[in-house]
Amino acid sequence: MQVEGTLLLRRNEVDELLSLRDCIEAVEEVFRLQGEEKIPASEILGLKAPNGGLHVKAGFLPRRQNYFVAKLNTNFPGNRTRFSLPTIQGLIAVFDAENGRLFAVLDSIEITIKRTAAASAVAAKYLARENSSVATICGCGEQGRAQLRGIHSVLPLEKVFAFDLDIRIGKNFSGELSDE
Repeated sequence: MQVEGTLLLRRNEVDELLSLRDCIEAVEEVFRLQGEEKIPASEILGLKAPNGGLHVKAGFLPRRQNYFVAKLNTNFPGNRTRFSLPTIQGLIAVFDAENGRLFAVLDSIEITIKRTAAASAVAAKYLARENSSVATICGCGEQGRAQLRGIHSVLPLEKVFAFDLDIRIGKNFSGELSDE
């Protein structure tokens, strides 16, 4: 959807357009650029509320066209049981770094899940032993599933230990992902 030249993407649209592989490649590139001090580390602002919080992260992405990107996310751990809402909700705004024009507003849930999994995959790629074939996943919800898929994309996993406080979620995780 476009509103006056600004692209708006819902969660399902972001999920369809952004693969975990694309995310891993982008995160690896950003880590490299930060390590080479070619881009600054992201700035973070955090605010707390009784049941959760809000955090704002901003970054600069150098490309043929330079971009500023800002993510505003809320994190309310009790949302799933209390309101049937995701724990993390928010948006990502993409701006032209030459003139400040707003290019896009994207739902942040899928990007956040995939970016977090991508960071773990990049860490595993460079820090795990080459022949590592066992992983442990703590938390078997959406993020745990993405973590396993990300790590498995860079390591030849043969065995996974998975833990979740809710045994039902752990069993679902095992049943759904054992064939992958």
